[in-house]
Amino acid sequence: MLFLGDGAEWVWNLKKDRWNAAVELLDFYHGSEHLWNLGRALYGEKQPALSQWVEPLQHQVRHGEQKQALRRIARIKKRRGEAGRVIEREQNYFITHAARMNYQEIAKRGWPIGSGSVESACRQKQCRFKRCGQFWTKEGLGKLCALDEARRNRHWDELWNFN
Repeated sequence: MLFLGDGAEWVWNLKKDRWNAAVELLDFYHGSEHLWNLGRALYGEKQPALSQWVEPLQHQVRHGEQKQALRRIARIKKRRGEAGRVIEREQNYFITHAARMNYQEIAKRGWPIGSGSVESACRQKQCRFKRCGQFWTKEGLGKLCALDEARRNRHWDELWNFN
């Protein structure tokens, strides 16, 4: 089982409480955002220097060379001011999530490395069942969700087959 999270501490605590044996993976796109934050702390918005620093690290992280990328991040020298605070914060972020960045291995299993499809499904559910003026009992919502899932997974006809 895979547990894909965005890096928030509460998410990993929930995983530990509910699905302790699941493999943990930091959402690739959230991790990439932190690489870009770190790059901006180092280079500002200067192109192409910013892209030339971030994109090779993204490639390493995505393709099984995350340890090399993480060592490079750890070696960044401390700085003063706001840039220094961002660098320290992002270095700590990558230290915290280093064991959750095995994207190549996860992708080889056919598992997703990003949470976008799950976030999209949640948004669709919220739009369908949380419209203005709609109120559901817990039991009623459970039944509506089951019907909606059957429809989305093309199991609708099976619901009505009593043989």
